[in-house]
Amino acid sequence: MAIFDINTPVEPDPRAAEEIGALAPEAENEQPETTGSPEELVSLPAADPLGRGSGFPLKIALAIAVIATVLTGARLTGRPNLGLDVSAFQQVVHLRWPTPPVAPVPAAPLTPAIALVKPGGKLPPVSAVFSDDSNSLDPFFAALWQLEQVKSGQTPAASSSVVTVLHYGDSPTTADLITGDIRAQLQQRFGDAGRGYTLVAKPWAWYGHRGVEITGHGWKMRTGVGLMRQGIYGLGGAAFEGQPGASSLFRLTEGGQSSVEIEYLAKPSAGSFAVEADGQKLLDQSTAADTQAATSVHIPLPPGTTTVSLRPTSGSVTLFGADFRTGSGGVLYDSLGLNGATTSVLARVLDPNLWKEELDHAAPALIVVNYGSNESSFGNFVHKQYAAELRLAIQRIRVAAPSVPILIMSPMDRGERSGLDDIETMSTIPEIVAIQRQVATETHCAFFDTYDAMGGSGTMARWFAASPRLVTADLLHPTPQGAPIVASLLVQQLSLGYDRWKMQHGIALPAPAPTSSATPVPASKTVAHRKAVRQRGKKADTK
Repeated sequence: MAIFDINTPVEPDPRAAEEIGALAPEAENEQPETTGSPEELVSLPAADPLGRGSGFPLKIALAIAVIATVLTGARLTGRPNLGLDVSAFQQVVHLRWPTPPVAPVPAAPLTPAIALVKPGGKLPPVSAVFSDDSNSLDPFFAALWQLEQVKSGQTPAASSSVVTVLHYGDSPTTADLITGDIRAQLQQRFGDAGRGYTLVAKPWAWYGHRGVEITGHGWKMRTGVGLMRQGIYGLGGAAFEGQPGASSLFRLTEGGQSSVEIEYLAKPSAGSFAVEADGQKLLDQSTAADTQAATSVHIPLPPGTTTVSLRPTSGSVTLFGADFRTGSGGVLYDSLGLNGATTSVLARVLDPNLWKEELDHAAPALIVVNYGSNESSFGNFVHKQYAAELRLAIQRIRVAAPSVPILIMSPMDRGERSGLDDIETMSTIPEIVAIQRQVATETHCAFFDTYDAMGGSGTMARWFAASPRLVTADLLHPTPQGAPIVASLLVQQLSLGYDRWKMQHGIALPAPAPTSSATPVPASKTVAHRKAVRQRGKKADTK
């Protein structure tokens, strides 16, 4: 993959800056329900939005039809020397128009069959879309191995065995579509530690967190989006100020949450807030403190809790988020997406002292940096400043969490319309991906190339033409059918890296699945054995 020279000037992007993130109503209304797996959805044929499956251009066909009608009509009006003879078209009906092959949605790239390689054998080649040349993810993989040992029963279970992943991103992760699917897949394999971190209320109508329905009112909300200066925000890059009368309600649609941690800002002369579960008051927490700090309070929940509510009871309070846990070991995958966010949220906006306190408390085993979609609207910034901004973000993470591995996850493809019918990849997307790959190598971070993994240039054109559609009408945000594909691509590459780590450390991989799932029948139960027993019985009776 070519590396762009970030010092070469380019023309500034003429497009006006616009906030990205709202799912277009048109796209929302066009999404049919599906029960297919991501693998099945990948192979669905693409639908032609203009009905061009006949193989003949629609506009040309209409033009020919109009001309033919005019010329033929002249002859039919009684002037035989003018126009065309109708018989000239008789053979047309016998033509068979060729049908071009339908462009399929690209499938996930094939990965080596690692499970078939014996421990100590030759390692499979490094994936073209996933790199970790410095083995920076080794501590993360080691933590997953400990979870796998617990789940298999080889190590005693412990509630402290939680592997936390913080996924910072922009609007494609705001509704917890991609991150929710990643969470589900990792928790299925390594254990479910909980729903994780969610904001106190919805900064945008489409904000969401799988397994938790959120409603709130009366809060003064602020996020770090669009600002180029430091501010007071929580782990998720947002803050909610409220007084008595404000409230939030969390409805737990997936059971098993045994506790919640409320993150808030402790400061002098601050007020108090109450926490209730299913209408039962559990806690009245003061947020007053001598010095300003990001703090959390742990609250056990009664078994079977379905709703948790927060409300200020005195003074003014600043709340950040609620972190739901099951009390069991496993993966906690926190979706920290902000609508319209860019890399600058990590590079410039979060207060370094508060952020360090928040990261120390969260104790992540991995931090995912997943930006680039919004930067793609500003070509001049991408070409001249983006690399430096990304390096600054990595530096800030390293200061706040020195030993935590970092995975840079590139943006997906982003389409833009060219003319009436054509959809093309924005030219800045491959440039951003190349810069991210280069910076990841320089700063010893792991890198996942989402753009190329999902098919590279033209992917969003194919996804928009697919049935069901895999991307919304803005050609940026995946639909509920497209998000699991992106999630599976990342989990697939993480699994590949994890299995390579196990091989490097002499850990036996699971044996290949047998070709038949049938359980061998004991010899005493076989038909031949039963016949032999009956024969011996008959001979004994005749004696």
